[in-house]
Amino acid sequence: MTRTGHNRARRSLIALAAGLGLAGAGATALAAQPAAVTAAGTDDAMPYAVEDFPDTLQVMSWNMCGPRRATYNCDLAVTPEMKVKVVTDQVARNRVEAVLLQEVCEDDLALLMTRLGPGWSKSFEQYEWAQFVGGERRTWKSRCGEDDGGRADRVGTAIVARGALTDARKYPVVQPEQGQQTPFQCATATLRDVRLCSVHATRVGANPHDPTQDLRDEQYAQIRDVVRTFPRVVFGGDFNSRPPEDPTGGKAAWPAGLYSTGPGTPGYRECDQSGTARVGRPTYNPTPAKLDYLFSSESPRWCTVTETPASDHRFLVESVGLGR
Repeated sequence: MTRTGHNRARRSLIALAAGLGLAGAGATALAAQPAAVTAAGTDDAMPYAVEDFPDTLQVMSWNMCGPRRATYNCDLAVTPEMKVKVVTDQVARNRVEAVLLQEVCEDDLALLMTRLGPGWSKSFEQYEWAQFVGGERRTWKSRCGEDDGGRADRVGTAIVARGALTDARKYPVVQPEQGQQTPFQCATATLRDVRLCSVHATRVGANPHDPTQDLRDEQYAQIRDVVRTFPRVVFGGDFNSRPPEDPTGGKAAWPAGLYSTGPGTPGYRECDQSGTARVGRPTYNPTPAKLDYLFSSESPRWCTVTETPASDHRFLVESVGLGR
């Protein structure tokens, strides 16, 4: 089908669903069609959630690659305004009401909140650097810019949501003794009564004094133990691992009860999961590899993976149905 034909068919289905009072069913039917990875801003980048019907929630997860430090290898030609626009475009086009961010600079997060306007809330947790100095372990906040005069605002993870956020907290997960410390944070979106959690797992090599250390399996088990206490939860982010059934290797030991193998099995279904196969489209461009995930306890409607020049990571958006 041509793009024109595809868009015409999509509009017709949406109009029919709206006319029948079945907006939710229309969105689900459209989403059932396979979605290719597309460039942000194109007509086919996302399926539309039909207006603001009350029983769906659209959640976005994105590693922004925001730091202005050489060690992050982010494209410094991409401005904070360009990165913020990626998020606000999804809010405007696809009714995104919750965003899970990694590698976001605090000043850029403030800019995002300004662009979103009143009625939105945020929770931020900083990255830290740990190092032994004179036999004593010390930690410093991780800066967005270089140490010699660059931007001094902090870099970290964030949860952004329409409406209020309550009970925002950082949960303890194992961290390397030295090197980058990345948080695991959660907060409750009161508008939808759902717990949201942003993940940035420790990559292999994060500890400069033990470059083969791999803490991901321990972190995943701790994350699982936290999220399973929430009645309704959406959690996601940069897990720094390929999926369990990726044949190329480089994956963590995913613990039982985290990554579901299909409906009715223990764990949580992943946004880009199809059936029982625990694989998905690439989200990290340089390799390419799937490193980013969105999991939910709620019923899936549709999922998209979209490439953007604003980061080396593609962003995910999932629409889930919220049972009442």
